[in-house]
Amino acid sequence: MNDNCVINNQEPIRDKSTINTTLPTILAYNLRLYMEQRYINYDKPTKKQREYESVVYLRINSNKLVFNKLNYFICIKLSNTNKIQTINPEIMNKTTKLLGGLLITTIATSCGTGGTNQSAQANDPLANSPIVGQYVQVGTDKVMSCDQKLLADTVRIPLSFFAEELEIVKLDNRDEALVGQTGMTISDNYILMHGRQPNPFKLFDRKGNFLTNIGTIGQGPGEYQMVYDAKLDEANNRIYILPWNASQLLVYDSQGKVLDPIPLCLRCPKAKFSVDLPEDKVSVVVLPFKGYPAVAWIQDLKGNRISCIEPGHLEAPQDFSNEVTAGFNLPGTFDVNILCIMPTRVDSLYQYDEDNSRLIPTFTLNFPNTDKIPWHGYGEWPHHFIGDFSEPPIEVAPGAWTNGQTYHYIVDKKTGKGSFFKLYNDYFGNLEIGYPSYAFSNGYYTRNIEPGNLLTDIENALKNQEISDDMRKKLTDLQASIDENDNNYVMIAKLKP
Repeated sequence: MNDNCVINNQEPIRDKSTINTTLPTILAYNLRLYMEQRYINYDKPTKKQREYESVVYLRINSNKLVFNKLNYFICIKLSNTNKIQTINPEIMNKTTKLLGGLLITTIATSCGTGGTNQSAQANDPLANSPIVGQYVQVGTDKVMSCDQKLLADTVRIPLSFFAEELEIVKLDNRDEALVGQTGMTISDNYILMHGRQPNPFKLFDRKGNFLTNIGTIGQGPGEYQMVYDAKLDEANNRIYILPWNASQLLVYDSQGKVLDPIPLCLRCPKAKFSVDLPEDKVSVVVLPFKGYPAVAWIQDLKGNRISCIEPGHLEAPQDFSNEVTAGFNLPGTFDVNILCIMPTRVDSLYQYDEDNSRLIPTFTLNFPNTDKIPWHGYGEWPHHFIGDFSEPPIEVAPGAWTNGQTYHYIVDKKTGKGSFFKLYNDYFGNLEIGYPSYAFSNGYYTRNIEPGNLLTDIENALKNQEISDDMRKKLTDLQASIDENDNNYVMIAKLKP
């Protein structure tokens, strides 16, 4: 590489320090202290009901004594009679003194109505979660280092906490507008449905009206087959498509006209990119296979390299199971994760500092056993780091692997508090959102759904007796308007800043 290429010598973060916050188990004959976890149901601030996050209970022989944060017994379960009895607070006060040496901590949330504490919880779903991460100084950078062992509880968070109002858009039903189960990219006025053989990329307005195809499937000029990334630049009337193993970036305008492609100074087996047309600049982060000269670079629109970063420790084995991911959920931020699946390894989330030609580490997860690192990924939202990891990969056949159960977690950037989490769509009957740590991309929550599946979702949502009358009417009205022969519907919700 030439002089304008720097080596990425920032090693992955390995924080050796640990914080032991595990609740002690105390034994005295048949006396044992337990912690029991329950989901938290954080709804909008106007909703008053809250479920317990967790409770601490004492088991004496087969009797289970449950405490809440007011230091009262809620109930005692008598195994012989299965009765539930309420304990007088005065008795509880005496009993609390007796058990004070045994009860290390009591963790619970209020199930009352209103109050300052409830408002704080509604505004911060991680308010009652433990501190699972802390910033550590690594050279000139501060990196949030999260300890996997400290992740314990599961919080259930509404989509409305992160996103603005949800739109449900029915796509144009003309034959030339039909789409399959593909990804999408959103801008203020456009919906770009990604292509998948045999259908090309298709551009719609935000009301669902079909505008034009973008390119075609094939191997000729302006054509593509397998696509790895795409960008919709409404401000500059440009659409960019990056195929797999590409040597050029395909360019179109919003009318579907094929424009001159942008030559890439290096071939991209898998890559994420951004284009600044007014500044004549393209930024690329690539999956750096062994022997590849760069992990990231900046070039002009003619393919001339301006700066680059050598892979260093980020070099990846030449296995197309590995990925390079970028969320682009923070304006002006190119976040990137070199995701090694075969084999897994310790790594970090980075931000591409284009001005100084650096990959700046921002977040990492410390695994308790670095000999068996699970499949995992990292991401970033405006106020949180998010990620996932799975149980160890399982070889289901010679050379064929699958991941174990997947866990998704969230960490507050400011406080370091974090938990496992589930995300549910409170704009749509409180249905759970799959793979919550991947819910947002390019600043939007999106979902592309076939009409039959949408009807099934509505039926399931209507079974929930706790949804409001307004929500029930909204769902039944939508249900009545859907025909199974319709084109797909898309859900869109903009990420809050």
